[in-house]
Amino acid sequence: MRRVFLLCAALSLCFIVFVLGVEERPLATRVEHFFLDSDRAQSLFTYFKDTFQLPEVWPFFERGTFASGGLSLGNVVLEFVSFPKEDNKPLKTGFRGIAFEPTADAAVTAAELTRRNIPHSGIKVYKFQIPGKQVLVEWSSINLSNFPPTNANIFFCDYKDRQAVAQRRKVASDELARIGGGPLGIVGAAEITVSVQDLEEARNKWSALLEPSPIISDDAFVFNTGPRIQLVRAELPGIQGIVLSVRSLGEAEKFLKESQLLAKDNAGHITISPAAIEGLAIRLVEK
Repeated sequence: MRRVFLLCAALSLCFIVFVLGVEERPLATRVEHFFLDSDRAQSLFTYFKDTFQLPEVWPFFERGTFASGGLSLGNVVLEFVSFPKEDNKPLKTGFRGIAFEPTADAAVTAAELTRRNIPHSGIKVYKFQIPGKQVLVEWSSINLSNFPPTNANIFFCDYKDRQAVAQRRKVASDELARIGGGPLGIVGAAEITVSVQDLEEARNKWSALLEPSPIISDDAFVFNTGPRIQLVRAELPGIQGIVLSVRSLGEAEKFLKESQLLAKDNAGHITISPAAIEGLAIRLVEK
């Protein structure tokens, strides 16, 4: 009887440790990729690839309900997306989505989102053959619902073969490093700036989503790799822009000036001219 009691106690302790471990485990490991949406997505894809020499992660191609291409920023993938329009109105180009890599699979992630009372969609499964390559990519996605900013698509992307996907990402990242980050000397994406109207509400919801991920301030969420998420208050909600780390700000500025692509924001920070990239806000900082 004593042995049975001790065994039950041990099993109970293991269960408690397991449950606590699951509760303390972050939902997301990092930003896996983020995307911009534009009527001119393909031309922007080509422009960024040729002008800034960003290595291709996957070619731009039609995927049935949308078209997409991916380029490496070293520590994250920038996806260029074109969705079908419901009317003939031109779409303003902008950063519109952030995809997190989940620590667990889609089913466990969905269950944990429910436990955290975070509204979300059901699990959607996708499968595509990359043109010109014997590569079949399968993944599941879970979209967050009514999550600030509500005009952006914040979701989890669970690739079926994460090892193969990670290897393709590494090949592109290594290529960017080999060429010194291209003419801008890109080291990686430092930040995705997310603007919200109600900063306190957004802070609470993002904290509930990402805890116990490290936080360097009340409004900046940092992962071990990839860009941080920086929340800011603004009248216009959305993904405001991104910040790229470069090896030398002076060299990057020189290239932009020679290419007539140099601009500065209201705070005097060096940016890529928004006029050349369909109004996108991309600021540069030295690593």
